[in-house]
Amino acid sequence: MGKKCKDPTLSASGLDMNKEKSDIYFNGMQHGEIEHILNISGFKPGVLPFRYLGIPISCKRMGIGDCTRLVEKVVARIRGWGAKKLSYAGRLVLIQAVLTQLHTYWTRIFIVPVTVIDRIEGVCRNYLWSGSEQYLRTPTVAWEKICREKKEGGLGIVNSRHWNTAMIAKYTGWLATKSDHLWIRWVDHIYMKGRGWFDYCPTANTSWTWRKICQVKDQVKLGFSNGIWTCTQGEYNVASGYKWLMGQQQPVLWYPLIWSKTIIPKHAFIGWLIVQERLLTKDRLLKFGVFNDGLCEFCQDQLEDHRHLLIEAKVPCPRWIIQKVKYDIQARCRDRAWALKIQKFPWEPSYD
Repeated sequence: MGKKCKDPTLSASGLDMNKEKSDIYFNGMQHGEIEHILNISGFKPGVLPFRYLGIPISCKRMGIGDCTRLVEKVVARIRGWGAKKLSYAGRLVLIQAVLTQLHTYWTRIFIVPVTVIDRIEGVCRNYLWSGSEQYLRTPTVAWEKICREKKEGGLGIVNSRHWNTAMIAKYTGWLATKSDHLWIRWVDHIYMKGRGWFDYCPTANTSWTWRKICQVKDQVKLGFSNGIWTCTQGEYNVASGYKWLMGQQQPVLWYPLIWSKTIIPKHAFIGWLIVQERLLTKDRLLKFGVFNDGLCEFCQDQLEDHRHLLIEAKVPCPRWIIQKVKYDIQARCRDRAWALKIQKFPWEPSYD
């Protein structure tokens, strides 16, 4: 069989198999048959587990020890000197473009252990707020809220647990529609034996991976109606499955104001903290025991909270700065009703 596959490939592309870099793996075969195949092919026998494109390949379930390298890759990107010098906005970009992409690649293929996902999310959360993989300060905003889309008040970071579930749920979509896949036919013959997919319950002697797929089926089956994925009124796709698991929320009114393309990302992040009322003002630090009193440093009269510090504080702020900020916000705000609210906002500070 190997020779039959090898000859057409060699004649069509001129490329031959490298026996030094190729292994062959056996399972459930007699020793004599294995020796016969090795003599014909010229390959050397491989041993499980092994890595292919950085992914551990094994006949057993993936354990926490198999994912150690994944966690180490995420931490290594953070420990570089360049990553430690980034601002909040720079850390956010690094998390979205690099750190989350490292483990979302794994979640496309495997059911990653929950402990590993929690560890990676913890590293990303610590890095966002402290610039280190270690827990050095209390997070300012809850991670569940950060994983929301920006138009829903979050930062758009992928929720790894829901993303892993959405990726594995694609098998549920295939089984619901009886897709023409060899794996689907094999599963139907070995496990389901002609029974309906959404009524099927796995037995205790089935594999761990198959039981996990059935658990994912129980999580997403409310999104199916007669085998049709209701979000798309057709076949299941990962993007719609992830949104369904995250749940839809109403867009926040300040989304076009904070995340405008004309605003510097560093300033947009600080603006996002302001609308969340999560700046480290004295009223918040007082709860943590950092200060003995929460009086404003400028007026020494009222409690320093977000509204007092940004609007009501007796700071000799030049009038032209206030007018410029007001004009810029009104120009960038697309919602006319919101623009009218901004126009009526008490922008003038009190100096009494």
